[in-house]
Amino acid sequence: MKEDQLNKVYEDQFLLLAFVTIVTFKVVMLPQYFVKAASNNGYMIMAFLVIVEMMMMAVVYGITKNGSLLQLDVPKWLKGVFAILVFSSSFIKSTVLGSEGVSYISTSIYDNVSWIFITLALLATCTYLAHKGGKVIARSTQIFFWIMAFALLFFAMFSNVNLNLLNLMPFKISGELAVAGDRYLMWFGDFTPLLFIHVCKSPNRKKYRLALWTVLTVIGTLVCTVGLMILFTCTFGGAGELIGNAFINISSLNKISFMIGSADLPTVLAWLVMCVTKFSLLLYAMTECAKFFFGNRALVAAICGAVVCVVICYVIGNLNTNYKWATSWLRYYAFFAEFCVTIAAYIAMRISQRKKEKTTPQTKEAQNSQADTSAAQSIQGGNA
Repeated sequence: MKEDQLNKVYEDQFLLLAFVTIVTFKVVMLPQYFVKAASNNGYMIMAFLVIVEMMMMAVVYGITKNGSLLQLDVPKWLKGVFAILVFSSSFIKSTVLGSEGVSYISTSIYDNVSWIFITLALLATCTYLAHKGGKVIARSTQIFFWIMAFALLFFAMFSNVNLNLLNLMPFKISGELAVAGDRYLMWFGDFTPLLFIHVCKSPNRKKYRLALWTVLTVIGTLVCTVGLMILFTCTFGGAGELIGNAFINISSLNKISFMIGSADLPTVLAWLVMCVTKFSLLLYAMTECAKFFFGNRALVAAICGAVVCVVICYVIGNLNTNYKWATSWLRYYAFFAEFCVTIAAYIAMRISQRKKEKTTPQTKEAQNSQADTSAAQSIQGGNA
């Protein structure tokens, strides 16, 4: 497959990747952290930051309709700056969020299995997908979409949570919300990996299809993030600050589990699929950036995967260290690098487009003038 074909995805695939990118790691440890920092009003800051993130996804979509980040008509040095910033922020996110994912898998799926084995298995899969490109990641996610849809339907049908709406009271906007938003910035702003794909129109797209998918994506994202945060708060109240792995604990509260034992496998599998996609996108972004400088896609993908694996297993190694990393100064660098690259890329793209729009009429006028001159000369020659 040609290099430029590796990153082409359709609009509905982009929306699915956007949903997975935003949701995946906001349903694991983050609800617990928000309850601890903002008490029963944590859902407010979750809603605010998720809406901001969806707005930035719209900016990313506007960029990628015209090509991937490194295909933009901007100076090469600027592309190099973009590549360095995205590589470093994606590396930070992949190690911090990756270690959280490994911890989740080791406690929810494979009890007492070493982080090393889980990390190796996860990274081997994700590195392969990253090497194959955005198109393969999008198709793989689309294939497994029905697992995610079935898991949400399963949860909705058999949910047996005891909701106490009083746990949302008192309703107040205070400095706690700003503190919570600041402390947990690491879990937001994960849209830069999608800058490397090229969004194309589906050949069989109907007029209403994109609008429908967009509405469903926005609703689904808000339900799975803000909705889960509200559900978590209503169910556990202040005790939520002691309960990690929000998604698995909420999904385990279903009618079937009370009758036959644990029946949360569909939701666990759905999250595992989302984790693989999210991780693959982060490694994919690192691969694209490294390839810009060094070439050899397969080699840089393998090196990126190996380095992330070493950091997760031997530098971070546990959830406590992961938390220290996530709430350190690294969160500011990753967050602002992602925002700055996206905004700067959009501005650079618009400037380039306007320059082309200004030069195009001049080019047409010159061509028309040249054509008129040629025609006049041919007429004069004929008269002679």
